[in-house]
Amino acid sequence: MAAASAAAVLVSCAGAGQSVIVSNDTSLARQNETVELSFSELCSGDDNLTAENVIVLNHLGKQVPVQVYTEKDGEQILLFQADVKEHSSVKYTVKVGEREEFPMKAYSRHVPERLDDYAYENNLVAGRIYGPALQDPRTFGSDVWLKCTERLVIDDWFKKMDYHHNYGEGMDCYKVANTLGGGAVTPYVGEKLIIGDNWATQEHLTDGPIRTKAYFTYDAFDVAGQKVSATREISLDANSRFVQSTTWFSAQTQELPLALGAIQHDVLDRVDGTNWIAFTEVASDTKQPEIDGNISIGLVLSPELSAEGTATLDGHAVIKTTAKCGSPVTVWTASGWSQGGVESPQAWTALVQDFAYAKAHPLKVEVVK
Repeated sequence: MAAASAAAVLVSCAGAGQSVIVSNDTSLARQNETVELSFSELCSGDDNLTAENVIVLNHLGKQVPVQVYTEKDGEQILLFQADVKEHSSVKYTVKVGEREEFPMKAYSRHVPERLDDYAYENNLVAGRIYGPALQDPRTFGSDVWLKCTERLVIDDWFKKMDYHHNYGEGMDCYKVANTLGGGAVTPYVGEKLIIGDNWATQEHLTDGPIRTKAYFTYDAFDVAGQKVSATREISLDANSRFVQSTTWFSAQTQELPLALGAIQHDVLDRVDGTNWIAFTEVASDTKQPEIDGNISIGLVLSPELSAEGTATLDGHAVIKTTAKCGSPVTVWTASGWSQGGVESPQAWTALVQDFAYAKAHPLKVEVVK
């Protein structure tokens, strides 16, 4: 799910369009990694290219799913996903054309009918974060929903309001309570996590074949006698188990000690890396754990942040860091299920470790004529 920016930009793409060279300098093959380009820079000076008629072709000349959306600052973003073998490059072409219809694979929405949940999903994972109408729990954390289908299910599950039972496509058998649940970043003091509160406002930004994204604000809460508030964006890309979360904390102090954490239940396996943690546990919100299987959780801290060690705080697996107030704090949280494509704790650990490596070694993207 690594995003990449254009290394070079041209001023025109008339006719045959622009070639986008995506290079992988590592020994790790990359699949379904999102390439992110500024639409305004791609073809400045070419009035024929629009968000509606832009298409992306692979090296075989076939269209690949593409999404264009407008960020909060007004910038248009072009997205597509690339497959690049180890130590190789692949060419894609951006041009004017009649875009094929591609199915939505990344979707989220406010769920006022369920006490202000905000739910999100793609073809692999689903989850929700809690809003102001819910009195308990109150937390920055996320609830993990487990899927064994690539179909988008959250609307149907909320309509049925029986998502704690598995009808063949998955279920919610994960316990959050007043914890960080499946993962979030929050301040800590000493050996205690300061969990924070449910979101106060939400703004949905985009859905599509590549990405869903939303913004949230959080009311001030007390951290060692000072008030701390937060703004947060979450995004989830198709074909990935990793939800990206970027948080900006506001406080009177210049820096805050922060922990990226997820609650542990009946843990079967845990492996800590420098800036990542992967663990697998027995399904926690269930009366039949032997039937409902195992849940895997992954935590990855941005390589741009300084990892200050892993630990266990208040029953949570955590990665510690320190960040300046007002600066972006980007993390990724992931989930998997033994009945939904995760073969073993060892396979899960390898997946999380490879993702962290990919984030530290992003694909290189160059736009050429």
